[in-house]
Amino acid sequence: MAEQIPFSIMENILMKLGSSAGEAIGLAFGLRKEIAKVQETLSTIRDVLLDAEEQQGKSHAVENWVRRLKDVIYDADDLLDDFTAYELRRQGEIASQVRDFFSSSNPVGSRFKMGHKIADIKERLDGIANDISKFNFIPRVTANLRVENSGRETHSFVLTSEIMGRDEDKKKMVELLLQSDNGDNLPVVAIVGIGGLGKTTLAQLVYNDVDVVKHFDLRLWVCVSDDFDVKVLVRNILKSGGDANVDQWGLEQLKNKLHETLNSKIYLLVLDDIWNEDFEKWNQLRILLKVGARGSKVVVTTRSSKVSSIMAIDPPYVLKGLNHDQSWALFKNLAFGEEQQRAHQNLLKIGEEITKMCLGVPLVIKTLGRILHSKTEESQWLSIKNNKNPMSLQDGNNILSFLSRSLFQEVQKDDNNNVVSCKMHDLIHDLAQSIIKSEIITLTEDTKNISERIHHVSFLEWSPSTLISNCKHLRVLSLSGLRSESVPKYLVKLDHLRH
Repeated sequence: MAEQIPFSIMENILMKLGSSAGEAIGLAFGLRKEIAKVQETLSTIRDVLLDAEEQQGKSHAVENWVRRLKDVIYDADDLLDDFTAYELRRQGEIASQVRDFFSSSNPVGSRFKMGHKIADIKERLDGIANDISKFNFIPRVTANLRVENSGRETHSFVLTSEIMGRDEDKKKMVELLLQSDNGDNLPVVAIVGIGGLGKTTLAQLVYNDVDVVKHFDLRLWVCVSDDFDVKVLVRNILKSGGDANVDQWGLEQLKNKLHETLNSKIYLLVLDDIWNEDFEKWNQLRILLKVGARGSKVVVTTRSSKVSSIMAIDPPYVLKGLNHDQSWALFKNLAFGEEQQRAHQNLLKIGEEITKMCLGVPLVIKTLGRILHSKTEESQWLSIKNNKNPMSLQDGNNILSFLSRSLFQEVQKDDNNNVVSCKMHDLIHDLAQSIIKSEIITLTEDTKNISERIHHVSFLEWSPSTLISNCKHLRVLSLSGLRSESVPKYLVKLDHLRH
């Protein structure tokens, strides 16, 4: 089973070691040289991670190398936590010198322990770095290893001949855009649905519809994603309209040019992939857009019903998954192509079962269909159907490409905009578990022990306090199944718990 590389944890460690906090740790414990060497070795390893990630699906030796790296990365992260905890205890202590000498925060004892721990991590990292040449890993630019929505960019073009099952949705959307508008407000139509359903595709189909092209004087397309910055959005709207030299302009200049561009025109603006839930930000843009002629429309695509709500869109157009016939037709076209009639009956049967698992999500259907197109062994198809080891396919990274887009549904946030709960598409849940199953466990009454490699624990209607209190490296603990109004005492022992 291919291992998941903890890119973000490694980046955080490098960031901390290179910060003033890292320098302070080195001074406090007399470990400046050792920490500098660890930082240098980590940087060397980081540069080959993308190549290692690709190779591990083909080599058990590389997979084992990644596993060793993961273990030491987690230990290094824990050690940084220990450094921080020590400093907090040291700064807050008011006890006598005698008690200080015998306590766990004794400077001499702590420096000795920390020195041994950093030496152990350095030795393990050196061994991992020395193996780089053995696997012939190729360094690659890894300026940003973290997966973010802001890395996604879309455009307005679509090959209509390759789209299946969205004719009715397109028809309804076109009707919404072409209907007359009697109000003064700028009408906004939202396409809402989980990731991978084809919201962007539907917007592209509508944007390029013959009647839509004839109806609007001007059509504009902007991919928004995470960054709902009014200045950036106005600049990108102008660029979509053909004004390329606006990068250095201030907001006042951009506003004037925007009004010149939109004034008295019936325009269609598509704002694709919106995540902003701040009404004030949307209102700032809305005001600037209200200069077009009556009949102008804005189309937005989003996964969040809250986004459509703050934009005063009622009701949004909720996109559904494809039905079975549409899903099966799409999958067959991609998996078998022109060979559908000559395809092995067993593969056809397995393929139809796989299609049912996709629950009508086009992105999942397309990804699996394309992967299986070049696979002729029944065992390869069954690995997907049974969800045992989908990453064993050589191009399994294609699965990761849509996993990274996080097909999350019903996201709930607290007052500080932190995600507190969400639901995941069933197939994505199974695939995600198949990738990180060595780090996650759901405890039952039959569980007798927990591996040290476990970092995520959940349980239902049962609180195994002894087992959990022994999980010194635990990072995520789900208490959703705990029927208690008080916080369990064993949580104080979990120094590295994040969530």
